[in-house]
Amino acid sequence: MEVSKDLVRCCVLYDFKEGLSAAASSHRICQAFGDSAVNERTTRQKFRLRDLSLCGKPRSGRPHALDDEALQAAI
Repeated sequence: MEVSKDLVRCCVLYDFKEGLSAAASSHRICQAFGDSAVNERTTRQKFRLRDLSLCGKPRSGRPHALDDEALQAAI
């Protein structure tokens, strides 16, 4: 089952507010949504940085070269 990143962020924020440890939070989320739902290291970093945002941050990197609409038209 593929879990959205937004859902995982909400769960991590809830666990942080409840006072759970990062390890307990990631274990609980993985039990509910599957082993690949969240990495304990990621959860620990969010707890350490007190990252309480529910939105993803812009990331650097190469932008998408393909236009989704053009790709759909080609198919």
